[in-house]
Amino acid sequence: MLQISHISKTFNPGTVNEKKALNGIDLHLDAGDFVTILGSNGTGKSTLFGAIAGSFVVDEGTIRLDGQNITSLPDYKRSKFIGRLFQDPLKGTAPSMTIEENLALAYLRASEKRSPFSVVTAKDRAGFREKLAQVKTRGSTSAYAATKASLLALQDAGLEQADEDAVVFIGNDSFSMGEFTNEILRFEQEQKMNIMVVPMTMQSSIDSWVTIALGTHGMSSVLNMACASATTAVGWGYDNIQNGTCSMAICGGTTYISDKNLTMNKGFEYLKCSTTDPDGMVYPFSEERNGFLFSEGGACMLILEELEHALRRNAKIYAEITGFESSSDAYGIIAMQPDGTIIERMLRKLIGDKKIDYYNAHGTSTILNDEIEAKVLRNIFGHKEQQPAINSSKAFLGHNLASSGAFELAICVDSIQHNKVHGNLGGTILEDLNYTLETRELPVNTAVSASFGFGGYNSAILLERYKG
Repeated sequence: MLQISHISKTFNPGTVNEKKALNGIDLHLDAGDFVTILGSNGTGKSTLFGAIAGSFVVDEGTIRLDGQNITSLPDYKRSKFIGRLFQDPLKGTAPSMTIEENLALAYLRASEKRSPFSVVTAKDRAGFREKLAQVKTRGSTSAYAATKASLLALQDAGLEQADEDAVVFIGNDSFSMGEFTNEILRFEQEQKMNIMVVPMTMQSSIDSWVTIALGTHGMSSVLNMACASATTAVGWGYDNIQNGTCSMAICGGTTYISDKNLTMNKGFEYLKCSTTDPDGMVYPFSEERNGFLFSEGGACMLILEELEHALRRNAKIYAEITGFESSSDAYGIIAMQPDGTIIERMLRKLIGDKKIDYYNAHGTSTILNDEIEAKVLRNIFGHKEQQPAINSSKAFLGHNLASSGAFELAICVDSIQHNKVHGNLGGTILEDLNYTLETRELPVNTAVSASFGFGGYNSAILLERYKG
């Protein structure tokens, strides 16, 4: 039984953008009830579903499910017993569907001339299968994920194939060695080993498999710059386009850390980087932060194009990269420079005199790093009321390590597209920080995504709404 009693929700209260989306709503549903809610745009249908799913906390009223008060229960806990399907399922990939089915969705999304009920051809399916089959059987998990993500990105861009001279840059870490240790354990137990174990564990094979699948002949490389790897990879793609080396870049990151003896997991625990929360929760920029949670993010790949190149083919332009900066702390292997001056200098150079609407922080939820990053943001932007909306995607995605920057850039693009900044988990937020706990609707015309890694690697990218 679902019992909603007098719930209300106002977004952006006390501002010119104040909107009362729900006003004293009551609803009672018994087990087995099937209900359709109708209404024009802006009447609160999506907000009501968001309240039930836990996307935000209502201002007043209560929500009970089978007698349990779930009004303040976070969405990740409600997801165990509340399912939600968005009105446009083609906006993202479905993890429970096959690779072929996901590719088909991406293909439909990219084609403006097809019926939304059409399917890819047998020829298309055969092509997808052929390109992925070799990687699956002969490549590493990271290579397979990067290739799959690149094919999806290509289809989403509405491209049958990449430019021949396109460059490929992929952020990765050395944790693919987990596959090597798995094979060692297998050999010790079974006296068997994959004949491709050496090329599988070569980092250089990751971008090689992508170039083979996409048929590109431009420069390609795997970047290993710890947690700044993917952001730097995208930045290198941007620089190559800016320098006239190419008109297209396929960039992003991939991470696969699983090894059967959990060496990497234990290693981060010994460094006191991993969360000690009993539920595995992380709270970036809060007084309760105590480390991050690993995420097997797979891969996220982005298609970058020179502007005229995109305009000639009438491509959908999600956002525009207008700046990239990178630096080195030259301080320590695992510790950030305590005063953050190198990061601050890098970000100031990137931002210049632009007004920033949204900052997707590195925000690992570790004790020292979050404090340093918060201090840098206060120095650059001033007090809380002068700061952009700040959050960390690692609060709900976990830490994707080398690939994290690519996922966070995609989130920045989505925020620009939909003028919305995602919320984060609770906690007592560090003083004088404009950290976003609830999902907010606000104009996002400029966004910065920043990544910092072991070894003192720092990278950040500036995105802007395309206004052409």
